[in-house]
Amino acid sequence: MGHRSDFKVVIAGGGITGLTLANMLQLYDIDFVLLEAKSVIVPEEGTGISLLPHGNRILDQLGLYGEVSALGPALDSLHYRNEAGELIREVRGVNQALQERHGYPSLTLDYRRVLQVLYDNIRDKKKILTNKETQKVELVYDGVVVRTSDGSTCQGEILVGADGSHSKVRNEMWQLAEKSTPGWIASNGNSRPVADFGRISGISDHCLGNEPGSQTSVFGKGQSYLANGGLDGRVYWSYFFKLDQQAHVGDIPVFTKTDEHTFLNSKGNDSITPTSKFRQLLDRKVSSTLEPLQEYVYKQWFFQRIITIGDAAHKILPITGYNESALIESAAVLANALRRALARSRDTIPTLQQIEHAFASVQKTRQPRLNILKEQAHKQQRTELLDTPWESIKATYILPMTADDTILLNLSRDIPSAEKLDIPKLPAKSLLVPYKDELLSTPKPPGLTKWYFVAAYLAISAFCYHGMWIQPGYYGLWDHLENILETGEFPYNSGFPLKRDFVGNKFIDDIFVYLSAVFMSGLKDWDPSFRFMNIYFLGILIQPIAVWTVEAYRKRNYLTPLYFVTIWYTLFQFTGIGIYMPVYYAVYSLISAPESYWWPVSREVPIQYANSMSWAVAIGYTIPTIVLFLPWSDPFTLQNVESFWQISPMLVPFFCSIFAWFHPSQRIKSETASNSQKTSESRPHIAPLKRLYIIIGILGALFHITCIVTVLLSPTLTLSSAFWPDYTTQQKTLGEGVKFMFLIDVWALEVATYIWSCQAVWDLNRVGRTSVNVVKAAGFIAGSTVALGPGATICGVWWWREGFV
Repeated sequence: MGHRSDFKVVIAGGGITGLTLANMLQLYDIDFVLLEAKSVIVPEEGTGISLLPHGNRILDQLGLYGEVSALGPALDSLHYRNEAGELIREVRGVNQALQERHGYPSLTLDYRRVLQVLYDNIRDKKKILTNKETQKVELVYDGVVVRTSDGSTCQGEILVGADGSHSKVRNEMWQLAEKSTPGWIASNGNSRPVADFGRISGISDHCLGNEPGSQTSVFGKGQSYLANGGLDGRVYWSYFFKLDQQAHVGDIPVFTKTDEHTFLNSKGNDSITPTSKFRQLLDRKVSSTLEPLQEYVYKQWFFQRIITIGDAAHKILPITGYNESALIESAAVLANALRRALARSRDTIPTLQQIEHAFASVQKTRQPRLNILKEQAHKQQRTELLDTPWESIKATYILPMTADDTILLNLSRDIPSAEKLDIPKLPAKSLLVPYKDELLSTPKPPGLTKWYFVAAYLAISAFCYHGMWIQPGYYGLWDHLENILETGEFPYNSGFPLKRDFVGNKFIDDIFVYLSAVFMSGLKDWDPSFRFMNIYFLGILIQPIAVWTVEAYRKRNYLTPLYFVTIWYTLFQFTGIGIYMPVYYAVYSLISAPESYWWPVSREVPIQYANSMSWAVAIGYTIPTIVLFLPWSDPFTLQNVESFWQISPMLVPFFCSIFAWFHPSQRIKSETASNSQKTSESRPHIAPLKRLYIIIGILGALFHITCIVTVLLSPTLTLSSAFWPDYTTQQKTLGEGVKFMFLIDVWALEVATYIWSCQAVWDLNRVGRTSVNVVKAAGFIAGSTVALGPGATICGVWWWREGFV
């Protein structure tokens, strides 16, 4: 690739990090030498490791995936068990799911065999030197000199410390930095590692009954087990335990083989399954290691020409399987940074400033992701150790009810944001979940903007509450309503009695009586302006009710607050839609923050619900709303119709579920096809949902335009009198007061929904699915709201959005 051969990288450490980096530098034609402290590169004994899809993707770029994947089975089943070995939850088909989501499997392998593949791929073995433990590091004008344990020296332009958690290079770098640039290494930099847990990891052979590709997790109070089935009866296992107290640097315990034997001998009778004990693995043990499990992501990885990566810079608990792939990622980011620095320097060696810039980019790229991985691994370890009563509840009661997709999400949620090598480009794969480099832009967390949206929605909700339940009192509305409730008569028509009994329950009847008093002046046309506004308001709710119901049935919202849409409908119908739906939007802003929320694999609305949605919206809400405004002459009939209409929004999800029940063939088809379809194929739910948006969107536009034309042609109505709250008059009639209340309600809803529609565009940009100009989109949405109406606009936004989410 034409890079200068006189730029040499010295790598200290011949583990996975060092050897992977050596292979990458070889690929990029960057000269290197690797110094390994031990006498051999591949040890006689080792432990099991996991390589997740994103790690395997990088190995594929190196041309090594085929060899590595032949060394062990792909993870295919998860088995969660309690301390007695009894099954809590089981998930199968993991391999197919990971392959279709991320293009590669998760592999359980022998550490030493992976090292052998990496070592064998180095063309010039003279660049791999053993018995070369780093003793001293010196920075010189144009490079770095490493003195090793055998008295020799090695010089290069940069030094990479890939020598593990007890890194000698890191210690030397800190000392050089403190002498030359005090404060470069943060004062707490040396105290970052902590240890809450310990682990004994081992390999056992000829253990019959362990499925290749199976992973068994045994949860217990203060201890847990993890056993992965390999080829030919081999099992890679770990025993995790909690330390007596959190240990910091200087206090982290050092265990001996005697400690290990004592631990293992005391745990032999622990159950792995109801019919197998831990002793059966110990009786066939090939090797094992006891170690405290350190967790850290150092704040400062480099100084001048020295950088640390891998375990020398970061370490994640092994419970999630992310650690080894994280090592490979860090090596890839460093290799990319060096390649770019060399390309920019052209025919000259990169300057110190260019090298430091490259190192800083590596640190900036890797640290945020590694901190997330570290925190998530810590949480999972605590759960499996049943560390708190809440963790016990999650493992014992919540896990058995958790959907397979949710468990798979926990396994793979951080894979798409992984790094890779800049080159070579791999053949395109049609994946259910694209990697970040396959998107238009790198997904970003919402940051503070999320809280700006939340604050805006809550402010709108508070404004609406004041406008609906406090301010109308200034205009005498409560006096009007109180008089109606006391006398049972309306001020417009004494011959129109107020109905008192509806369902026979006083609490419910009182609600319906109050709502009758509120709505009736518009329904009977005693106040034409309020009647018009009432028709418009209730008519433009059809579209958002449809959208909210769609979101309730979307897989990613299952068991979230958005899923319980009937509760939201009940709250807003009896209190104020402009109060509660902005709160709904605020909750949505929090739920939708993770990038995994936007994965295509979780966007599906099961086909039976998607096909039922149009009928549910029509029968559940649209028809009752039309019936509500028919010219009923009998007072009690009208009030019965009005009281039934109050529950009509809640009927939409009810009818959707009922109608879906009559599509069992479609339900089965959806369940069997959902995991096998690729993103390049049209998901079955999209067509009926887009049809729903088109139909009700067109109806919403026609309805809005008709209402606007009616106002413009009316001799008594104006746009301001029809659509703007009247703040001027201190005392109002019943109709004027209720109209004011309703206008506040509708404005709060529509402003919040407008922001929500703009947020939908912003979110898709944030997660790299589109590159639409948000400001222009916001202007377009505003123009569409005025010209075509809020209902048609939200349908248009969701029709467009459906292609991405």
